[in-house]
Amino acid sequence: MELVPVRCRIPELLVRRAKMESSTSRIKINQQWLADKVSMSKQQLSDYIHLRSKNMRLQRAQMIAYHLDCLVDDLFVWEWR
Repeated sequence: MELVPVRCRIPELLVRRAKMESSTSRIKINQQWLADKVSMSKQQLSDYIHLRSKNMRLQRAQMIAYHLDCLVDDLFVWEWR
């Protein structure tokens, strides 16, 4: 058995993060914002979100979790298979 990601939670965590920003903030919290924060392309982030690429390095996952104000384990829904 192995633990595999079955669904990415980054989109819903982005929405939660956007709601945390003040309504007067001009920063638009979206996939492009997150990709810029963690120094990666929007396409690479999209590949992670759609589970096309499952080899996310721990350092990158930690950076994403930091900017989304969550734990690394919260980035995906995990299942034993």
